[in-house]
Amino acid sequence: MYRTLSWRNIPNARTLFAMVFMAGIGLIISIVALLYLSLHLISTKTNEIDEHRTALSVQGAIQTSVNRVSSLVLDNAVWDDAVREAYRPTLDPDWLYNTWGAGFKINNLYDGTFVLDEHFNVLWGSFQSRPFDEKNLDFFGKGLKALIDQHGRALAGEKNIYAGISQTRTGVAFVGIGLIRPMVGRLQIHDGTRRYLVITRHLNARILSDLGGTFQIDNLHFTPDKINERSMPLHSAAGELVGFLNWQARLPGAQAARAASSDIRQIVVLASALILLFILVSSVGLYKLARGESQARLVARTDWLSHLPNRRALIEALDRVRLRGDTDVKSVVFIDLDGFKDVNDIYGHSVGDDLIVAIAKTLNERVPPGGMLARMGGDEFAMTIGGDDAEAQATAFAVSVLDYLTTPVLLGERTIHIGASIGIASGTLTECNSSELFRRADIAMYHAKMSGKGRITHYDAELNSVRERKLAIENQIRDGLERDEFEVWYQPIIDARSQTMSSVEALVRWPRRPEGPLGPDTFIAIAETSGLIYKLKLGQFVLQRACEDLQPYGELKLSVNISPAQFRDPAFEEKVASVLESTRFPAHRLQLEVTESYVLENPERARMAIANLKALGTAVALDDFGTGYSSIGYLRRFNFDTIKIDKSLAGLVDHDEQAAALVSGTVRIANALGMAVVAEGVETEKQMKLLRLAGCDQLQGFWFSQPMPIESIRALRKVRRC
Repeated sequence: MYRTLSWRNIPNARTLFAMVFMAGIGLIISIVALLYLSLHLISTKTNEIDEHRTALSVQGAIQTSVNRVSSLVLDNAVWDDAVREAYRPTLDPDWLYNTWGAGFKINNLYDGTFVLDEHFNVLWGSFQSRPFDEKNLDFFGKGLKALIDQHGRALAGEKNIYAGISQTRTGVAFVGIGLIRPMVGRLQIHDGTRRYLVITRHLNARILSDLGGTFQIDNLHFTPDKINERSMPLHSAAGELVGFLNWQARLPGAQAARAASSDIRQIVVLASALILLFILVSSVGLYKLARGESQARLVARTDWLSHLPNRRALIEALDRVRLRGDTDVKSVVFIDLDGFKDVNDIYGHSVGDDLIVAIAKTLNERVPPGGMLARMGGDEFAMTIGGDDAEAQATAFAVSVLDYLTTPVLLGERTIHIGASIGIASGTLTECNSSELFRRADIAMYHAKMSGKGRITHYDAELNSVRERKLAIENQIRDGLERDEFEVWYQPIIDARSQTMSSVEALVRWPRRPEGPLGPDTFIAIAETSGLIYKLKLGQFVLQRACEDLQPYGELKLSVNISPAQFRDPAFEEKVASVLESTRFPAHRLQLEVTESYVLENPERARMAIANLKALGTAVALDDFGTGYSSIGYLRRFNFDTIKIDKSLAGLVDHDEQAAALVSGTVRIANALGMAVVAEGVETEKQMKLLRLAGCDQLQGFWFSQPMPIESIRALRKVRRC
């Protein structure tokens, strides 16, 4: 019977078999030669690698010893009892010796402890449990002096512990130095007095033996001179060469080569069988690879959490349509969940993942026929659909999604409130590619979010112009900060009883913008949403300039608005303290104003920040009270010093009885809580009189004065006889 697939019936099959056989023999010979050559090469490289590893281990051992001394200084210097004893007018030698000096005999963690004054002179010392009588630093060598010279300012500022190597009079030593300071809070010493703790640990055979055992280094020892190519130089913190570290090479490669010789022979015997097995396995493997590639392509285009197609799959689907020359209208619905970050922060990421899965399932059920839903990443989804009525179907889908997300989502026993901002863009793929279509939908979504969230926005060219103008202003703000185009103006705040100026509020202005002045309502909102207030320190600029301007004005107090971006900065309190210190502005004259929206969004961070700011001595005011939640509970919780009634409420007292009653009620609540009340937006004499009668402590508005440069404040104070 004729068998078409028989190898004997294939032309040149015998020749092919012979070639494969000869190739197999040649492969076996090549494998044998390669194995022995590789063994030699691996042996050599293993020795080199082990030598390099040992050198790194030696470096690590030295760094570990330096870090250990640094840790010892940290453990002993950052200690409330040490602060109490070290900053006494007269040191107690018995306490110092029993606490630090006796440590050499007890645990041998160090051999010398010394207390230095602010001029880095030795006030007290113990070396090897014996009193140390020298006052200068000659005993410690150049290394410690280099640490002090390089880090003296930082040491005095309580920032870090510094350690290194030094050639002392006794030998090579690991030395560390740090400021003696309390465990919590700042050092309450307001003059130049400082006490520093210095700890030394001299290099000896026992230390090297312990390091060698820990880091698996054979015969680690120290010599003053270089004895072979492996000798590693040891430098002090001053850069001087103090000696060399040496060790015994282990040559693991040669040992491994001898041990592997018998295994190599077995490998040679099995080489032929392995070649045949390899051919068989390769055939099976190629088959599995073909199947695996298909599965891998599916996985690469699927979101792991929601099991929806991902961004890549969605764009590739549109690109395939474009390549076919499809001229139908395509619509993209871009969905961004509002408040999803809060869900993660409050309930944890596992609940957030469950929420994504639940929303993805519901959204997928609402996709119109022919549409494709994908998770773009994070809390973003997108749906595409084509056809003559694509835009209408996309709009209907968006409305359905918005209706669904305006109601609470049930996750087990939890009820989660979340919303969405949705953008829709439509067009043919011949006039714009898929990336451009998604960009337009993203622009529309961004506009929906910036316009108040929980809404649907269709893309048009005007939206693109708005975004381009926003990006242009962002760049102009960045350049304006570098070119000093901004100024700080001040609006007086008037004492309601005496009608005199008691304070001013700092307000940023942009008068020197090359394209023309821009109102603060425009550029501050852009700076806030783009992060420039934090990243480029626009808020920090206002605080710094205002403190500098108002510093000479005696008792006149200063109010500065703090943006949410600044308030979110973990280092904000430190930056305020730095400004007060650099400008010498009294903390009790500064009041920082925060909005209630951010306080409620981030209550724990707000509570901690307000407590830290008040600890500096500054006052904290709640700005725009009456425009949001206005809860008595959080007024008590956050302990504000002042409430500023927003002009949208204070400006209605002369013709709205309900507004007047709300203002009076707010004043009574504030008085009960021990808070002052400032009414903003006073524009008429009648408003001023009514707000005074309501009990407001201070008034602010155009009735008294518009914002003005600092030069005009002096004249206005004289007119009002402040």
